[in-house]
Amino acid sequence: MKKQILLFISVLFCTLSIYSQAPRGFYAVAGLSQTKLKSNDLLTEPNPGFLMGVNFQMGYHESYNYQLELAYKISTMNVKYVENGFDEAKKSKYNASDLNLGLYFNYYILKPEEDEFFIGPQAGVFAALQEAFTPSGGSDVSGQYYLPHLLSENDLSKSSTFNYGFGFGITGGYNNFRFDMRYTLGMANLLSDVQTNSYDETNTYTGPTLEGKTNTITFGVSYMIFHFKK
Repeated sequence: MKKQILLFISVLFCTLSIYSQAPRGFYAVAGLSQTKLKSNDLLTEPNPGFLMGVNFQMGYHESYNYQLELAYKISTMNVKYVENGFDEAKKSKYNASDLNLGLYFNYYILKPEEDEFFIGPQAGVFAALQEAFTPSGGSDVSGQYYLPHLLSENDLSKSSTFNYGFGFGITGGYNNFRFDMRYTLGMANLLSDVQTNSYDETNTYTGPTLEGKTNTITFGVSYMIFHFKK
């Protein structure tokens, strides 16, 4: 009799824990993105962009889970330049897209339940393959010098193609739909290999070392395309 009672209690707790766990499965993601290059060495303005990708929700707890995601962010930025006459500052559109792999921890203040809205904070890390800064649409940029160091398009193409950092925001949803509103901070210096026209008589670069890191705001909406049954 005692064994039967213990078995019943074990099955009951197991059933409750499975029922109350956060939704697990694969989601398709689409949304909006805007990336800003934070730099005093390249004068830029961000443009609105888009993101698409997939994420995987995993974990067995009712109050939190983990989110592994792969997303491609399509972004551009306006870079200020002057032409040969140095008469007027203008803007040229450059690509600032990346392929991003992230791992985030989701904690639910309102816990996920069937037919109930859920929401909570989110934090995590990412690594990204960054597209080198190139003119958007392959426009002709000959004779343009980018402010404030009068860089050429060939100089900008040497920007770093690897980025990493961390992000935080809010996650939530309702049944098979989710959303993520996130702010990410890139920690890699994307302009570390970009050099000004400053060399000594031995053709040794004399500086300065340029600085440029990304700040990105994203809003993604996800829909579950495959789920693990409770």
